[in-house]
Amino acid sequence: MGSICATPELRKQNQVSKQIDKKIRNDEHGSIGDQKLLLLGTGECGKSTIIKQMQILHREGFSQAERTNMKPIINSTIIVGIRTIIEAMTKFGYFFSQEQLEVDAKFIENLIKTEKDALPFTEETVKILKRLWTDKNVEMTFARKSDYQLNDNISYFMEAIDRVAAKDYMPTNSDLLNIRVPTSGVVQINFPVKGVMFRVVDVGGQRSERRKWIHLFENVDAVIYIVAINEFDQTLLEDGQTNRLSESIELFKHIIATRWFIKSAIILFLNKRDLFEQKIRHASIKLYFKDYKGSNSYEECMAYIKEYFDSLRVRGESKSIYLHETCATDTKQIEQIIDSVMFTVLEKNFKKTAIV
Repeated sequence: MGSICATPELRKQNQVSKQIDKKIRNDEHGSIGDQKLLLLGTGECGKSTIIKQMQILHREGFSQAERTNMKPIINSTIIVGIRTIIEAMTKFGYFFSQEQLEVDAKFIENLIKTEKDALPFTEETVKILKRLWTDKNVEMTFARKSDYQLNDNISYFMEAIDRVAAKDYMPTNSDLLNIRVPTSGVVQINFPVKGVMFRVVDVGGQRSERRKWIHLFENVDAVIYIVAINEFDQTLLEDGQTNRLSESIELFKHIIATRWFIKSAIILFLNKRDLFEQKIRHASIKLYFKDYKGSNSYEECMAYIKEYFDSLRVRGESKSIYLHETCATDTKQIEQIIDSVMFTVLEKNFKKTAIV
């Protein structure tokens, strides 16, 4: 019977890696071929961030022009995020602690109405944003972010507001990894590893995009499925009712059961582990996993979730699910995990021909 597999032990991985290197060197006729990986998951799970990491780690990174083009998007993200919190605060029946903040809130709303939310921040705009962000009732509303639709990145950018507002500001890799631009359609990134070309395809995560997925990618070398595990108490952007984790699990069940991926390696990223660890300090996974009996410790919660995903495999299926706990914005960690994923794909490829 198969099981969820952790990253292979270092000794075994090094041994097999040497065999893989030798096979690649001796592959005069190019029999290995390109390796195609399909990146799947529901909306806002972190797929685009993984693609960006691959761009940073295995391509040329991001050009000056690409970084410059992201500045208006970052500015708008901050303004719209603050407006979203203010709207939720009103919905929850909270009030500003000072009258001046009412004026500040109208200023932010006017920036959006006049389509000036993407413009460079003035000194006054920065002061207004800081006043709003530090209001105690805004803080209370932000703490309830699971109760409404708010991007995870607002706190990251507000903590960097002085740097972002500087005249000579240029987005860093970390900034680019934290900004969200929804994927619509198909995005592909190609890069070589050990002389083998990997082609990673990202498809849109929203419901309206999913019908385009499966029939185009029969028996790709591997499916990397990403689950945002911190979303166990959140609802979908599309309908505001469906539990996000439930939607992700249902799609994962479909992916591992479909005939299209019978020969594909299944690699599972339990993503946003950092946000998950923060959330379970004050919210129990029992909100979703009704049978969970453990504590709110990260170790116990994660062990249960791993076991849960293992139980989703088709009964009698011997195929393993290769699992990784991930924080997609952590470049150092993702570099190690991507290396492990590439190793898994190459090892599986060579096992077909009894090389490993």
